Amino acid sequence: MADQDVSTSDTFYSESPIVDDVIPPFFNTTFSTHRVSPLFTGAQPLDQPRLDVLAHRLRDTLVGDVVRGIQIGLESLETPAGQVGPLRYVKFRWFSPGDVLGDRDVLDDAPDRARGDAGDGADKGLWVEIRHENAAYVALLLPGYTTQQQLSSVKPSDWAMRPGRAATDNVLDEARFLHLPLLLLRMPQALKHVIGDWLSTTFDCRVSKLSLGTKTLVNIWEGWIETMGLSNKGPDFVVTLAFNAPLRDGDGGLNSDSDSDAEETMEPGLRNMSVAVPPQDLRRFLRTGERLRPENSGTPALWEKDARERRRLAGGNMDDGWAWRSATSAGDQPFTAALGRYLQHHLSLNMFHPSVRIVQISCGGFVLAQSRLKILRRGDLTDDLSRAAWMFATQLGGRIRGDELPSVIPAAVP
Repeated sequence: MADQDVSTSDTFYSESPIVDDVIPPFFNTTFSTHRVSPLFTGAQPLDQPRLDVLAHRLRDTLVGDVVRGIQIGLESLETPAGQVGPLRYVKFRWFSPGDVLGDRDVLDDAPDRARGDAGDGADKGLWVEIRHENAAYVALLLPGYTTQQQLSSVKPSDWAMRPGRAATDNVLDEARFLHLPLLLLRMPQALKHVIGDWLSTTFDCRVSKLSLGTKTLVNIWEGWIETMGLSNKGPDFVVTLAFNAPLRDGDGGLNSDSDSDAEETMEPGLRNMSVAVPPQDLRRFLRTGERLRPENSGTPALWEKDARERRRLAGGNMDDGWAWRSATSAGDQPFTAALGRYLQHHLSLNMFHPSVRIVQISCGGFVLAQSRLKILRRGDLTDDLSRAAWMFATQLGGRIRGDELPSVIPAAVP
């Protein structure tokens, strides 16, 4: 299993002399996923001179200073200074996502999952590079790429309206904000907190962890099959399942003597289960899934008719619960449908039960977990790999947009 590619250690050390890159790293790099609310930039444009000033301020924060008699600096980051070496520089630079992911022209004949445009019309990203003598840390802020269908459903927000102002006046406010909702970090955990706090303070925004759920992981895997195909060589395909099922004692009650409602949030009894499929069998699963017909499950379960019960069983992540699969055609995920039928037949495990969720997928091309991703690249960037990389960006943008307020709180009925 390729779990080691998504390790819990976030410290990265350079094995070769440091060379200034012209484009930020993306492939063969493990990133943690985060989301950022619109950055308030004010009336002054965020040009390169202003970025240089911001980089100097961040460097002062990292190097350390005495504030009211308290020493702050890298010593508080739990990073051994003897291993990473002294801080050489901090740089802020604009970059074109096309230089990293490949030319956008390859998307003309790409599947729908890979096609996407920037939600706010912008098409540039912000690259933050932190260089030590023996280590390099990276933060990438990317536009929120979404599909055309998702873009057409977005309505202008009126949250910024004030009494006596027309809706068109909001354009003046929007010009003061920068929309780069996807944040990818490659750095130690303690440094992530420092960068997140610094961004929040500097740009008056909110930085939070982006938890990828079952829907995003499945769509990325099925999109990878459409763009890259399936190879009969390489490592096994491994999918890790987790279960939202509390452990109960022998009397049928929860493992506690307390009657409080808080006991219902106990740790699950069965942590996770990994299912490995050899590469030579992947195409058989895909062909079987394309021929599958819906099964008649007999009397429907309570959660199949009650959306609230489904959400209770699924947990707090809006990306879990499989409700999106029941609302759309199951034929859009043929491999997943075949895998679910296989587990049902051989293990009597209903993979599409709301309490079952997918927490990690790894294969020869990528490793994707709930809050981490790594896309592998061997050799030159091909058109297929470029389409797959854009598909990743589009699906992550769709995940961010799926958490927005209008999709969580339904509009009031007049």
